[in-house]
Amino acid sequence: MKFTKSILMTKLKATAVHLSMSGIVFIYLAYQIYYNWYPQPYFAIDGGWQGIRLIAAVDLVLGPFITFLIFDLRKSRREILFDLSIILVIQLGSLAYGIHAAYSQRPVAIIMFNDVTISATMEQYAGTLKSPDQLRQYSDEKPPIIYSSIPVDREIIDEVNRLKREENVSEHAQTQLYRSRAEFTVALRERQANLLAQLRRSKGEPAFDAWLESNGEARDAVLIERFYGRYGNAWLVFDLDGRYLDYFALQMVDNAEIEAKQ
Repeated sequence: MKFTKSILMTKLKATAVHLSMSGIVFIYLAYQIYYNWYPQPYFAIDGGWQGIRLIAAVDLVLGPFITFLIFDLRKSRREILFDLSIILVIQLGSLAYGIHAAYSQRPVAIIMFNDVTISATMEQYAGTLKSPDQLRQYSDEKPPIIYSSIPVDREIIDEVNRLKREENVSEHAQTQLYRSRAEFTVALRERQANLLAQLRRSKGEPAFDAWLESNGEARDAVLIERFYGRYGNAWLVFDLDGRYLDYFALQMVDNAEIEAKQ
């Protein structure tokens, strides 16, 4: 069939309609990802940006592109409906995959474990956690920030290793190791000398000073903790009672560096 200007305009109009409808879906999902699934600083450094790019590729690129390729008003009504059904099935299937990937990898908790603070996903709990709501008892933050510690007890250490080996439950996602809010605050205070030394070595003091000035806080009035995301790191700021306040100095780093820290 000859490809004329009128055919091109028809394809472009159909693509524009598809794109506008997809845009509405994308805006809703982008809101969920940015504000609910991956609130800052986790959006930038722990998978939110990757999730939103995946959904954008599926919702704003794949579907409209297929529409442009196969939509043709010269076809019969039956053929057009069949084509639209194919487009819908492909896009919904791809979109469902993208949503599942972004949602399943969202941080459901931020865990201070050993010498690092990292995120935990539902997958890492390996079915031992029925709902993220169960973690609210440890913290009011969203996602909750929790202190986890392995006691110096051979039986407990053996059980931690067994769960990791046999049931694939990550060490930092084992809830029997989670401690109270009071213990979190004590541990956070005890870590300050080392964390401030880390801050100096990483040349993050100017960013910390800028945060203190903009928020009208003194150094001895806050506590800090370094969060290692999957795609970078940031410094979390807490008050003296261990309540999360804010973050500063987002830094994108190599994944290998983050894994080495963990």
